[in-house]
Amino acid sequence: MYNVFDIVLGEEVMKICFMCDLHISAYEDTLQYKALDFAIDDITKKRPDCVVYAGDVTCDGNGEVYKRFINRISRIGIPFLYIPGNSDLRDPRYLADIKSLSSPCVNKMSDITVFALNDCDRCVSESDIRALDLADGESIVFMHHPIINLSEPSREQMLKWRESHPETMLFYGHKHRSRIDGFDVALQSLDPDKAIGENPCITYYDTETKELVPVYFFSAVPADLHKYFGISCYNVDEDIETAVNYGLKNLELRNSCINADLQKLTRLIDRWRKLGGENLSIHLPDISYSGGKAVVDENLEKYIELSNILGANRFTQHVPKVSVKTVREGELVLESIAELLSSYLNKTEGDVVIGVENMHMTGSESADETRRFGYIPEECLEFMQILSEKCRHKVGINFDIGHARNNAPFSQTYQIGTWMAMLGRHIVGYHLHQVNNEGFDKIKNHLAITEIYGRLISFSSFFRNWTDGVINKVPVIFEIREKDGYKQTLDTFNRYKSRNVFDIHSHTYYSNCSEDDPHDSIKAAIESGISLFAITDHRHGIKDRVKEYVSEVRALAEQYKDRIKILCGIEIATLPYKFDPNVKDVVGECDFCLVEHIDMPESTVGENLFEFCKSLGIRCGIAHTDLFHYCDIYGYDYLEFFKKLANAGIFWELNVSYDSTHDYREHGYVKDFMKDESRIEIIKQSGVYISVGFDGHDHRDYDGNRVHETYDFLKRNNIKTIDEIFGGYKK
Repeated sequence: MYNVFDIVLGEEVMKICFMCDLHISAYEDTLQYKALDFAIDDITKKRPDCVVYAGDVTCDGNGEVYKRFINRISRIGIPFLYIPGNSDLRDPRYLADIKSLSSPCVNKMSDITVFALNDCDRCVSESDIRALDLADGESIVFMHHPIINLSEPSREQMLKWRESHPETMLFYGHKHRSRIDGFDVALQSLDPDKAIGENPCITYYDTETKELVPVYFFSAVPADLHKYFGISCYNVDEDIETAVNYGLKNLELRNSCINADLQKLTRLIDRWRKLGGENLSIHLPDISYSGGKAVVDENLEKYIELSNILGANRFTQHVPKVSVKTVREGELVLESIAELLSSYLNKTEGDVVIGVENMHMTGSESADETRRFGYIPEECLEFMQILSEKCRHKVGINFDIGHARNNAPFSQTYQIGTWMAMLGRHIVGYHLHQVNNEGFDKIKNHLAITEIYGRLISFSSFFRNWTDGVINKVPVIFEIREKDGYKQTLDTFNRYKSRNVFDIHSHTYYSNCSEDDPHDSIKAAIESGISLFAITDHRHGIKDRVKEYVSEVRALAEQYKDRIKILCGIEIATLPYKFDPNVKDVVGECDFCLVEHIDMPESTVGENLFEFCKSLGIRCGIAHTDLFHYCDIYGYDYLEFFKKLANAGIFWELNVSYDSTHDYREHGYVKDFMKDESRIEIIKQSGVYISVGFDGHDHRDYDGNRVHETYDFLKRNNIKTIDEIFGGYKK
């Protein structure tokens, strides 16, 4: 017999928050914990009726971490249902406990039943399958795996159940990417390391409307990241030419440079430098330990000589090629390796930076002390420290993200986010590439990056840690062996570089309805990859502080000019009790103004929009107003009205606000417009410029993803956008 858990709710309609696949570790400084904090904050503010977690709490099956997570979510004070996933079974010490830490299968919530299927071991119990016969069209079922990934006979039994219950909503995780197939919903992962196709998120579900609303732990491609790009040269001539063509400031030479024509190589490097090249690195050969002593490659002396000739200012050095067993049982093994290596490095004529690079497990190794040293962060830091004591140069970590990912079983405990949290301030360089699962537990390294939220490496965590300052801003070297791989990778990132995402509607403590410090608002925009941002406080909130307001915004624009472009705007209310009849005397020092309330019967502007905007003598935009409805009120022809707007230099705002100040209400006119092909065509034909505004009042609510999605919609539809007038931050 199955257990039934009764949760009493006041209404038949439910809002459920779904979460899955966070993969937290015992190390609490990782970005995964920040994602968890983000989710808890959002749930606490929005107060759904129920929170559902669909498996994979932990990365490695740590039972204490699993319990800690359950306790943290439970403290929110909202009904919480959960099941473990396959990654929660990875530690035999906790396996039995974790398998038992699951909600009952049947959970009655007023008139809705939520079924929790504990399929962590890819099996569904016979009692749970029998319980599912109670499901109807109003029920909700959640599990960790998609049905197709279950073991037999559970897969066949669940497929039969699905045939007989085709309209019961079924939610699952495990795939790390969102997908909707009829009544089957694959949930996006909350893990910044592994969210595929888009940013990590939690998902809200409304049982009445069946609407799914993702809320993203958003990580944009940092605006300044491109300045740090470089490539590692497998083919010297071709790859240096690629670096020149793409204007890359960083270059890494490898073993192929040793036998290259020195005069030709010097000319190539000189040309690269004249066109903006800055940092030249040389990837040194492995240093090993054999016969009780350290052994260097026979060509190491040539590498050092070449570095002096070419003026290299960086070296990349793999961790020593020596087993963990030898290091732990020998006497001063790492010290002797560092001593020998330093004797060569100290021959360089100038100051250089040395990056110790992490390595990864290979198919022939066992995950014990016979493996090579340097597969976990502690070992890399250990050698880095010893080498820094022997060497006169700066020594840090060259973090290879692909190596960290292709490192099973250590990648289960030491995820990419864990590496970055542990190494962050020691990192002096990066190697980036994608990896791919070749089957039979074999992963291939050094592949092109063709999507930033890839299947095995999602760079969301790298972007977020870069922006947040968790990791250092130092050269980012793409290390790709595929033909045309560098072109594919650089073109992928250049598509993001060319975007000029803007948000020109925000409020600070100069508005009565906000307490935000403008620094916090700006930082939230920067973190979300916004290039052009405007502070637009209410005229009736600013009152007699206009000069102070403008002066502060201009100072902020100067302070942040290397990260984002800041405009000074002002929002003008046209309701009688908020309207300032002398507003035209105070707006002139701003870059533009936003006009609101014109569609309301009591508006002081009403149908005199064009006369009013002209009287201000400044560029105007219409904020959070359905202008098609405005046309209906006054009997205007849609196309003629928007053409008149365009000719008058007045822009129209798509307001994507979704925050606590506005009780998480969305503007319906924006959603309606984006789905209406005829209205989209009218806007295109009219030539009117469109702006996007989140209308932020609290930086903690800022949802950059909504701004990005709307920007992409406008560009995809070839609609004129306000950044074409105001410009943006130059990346």
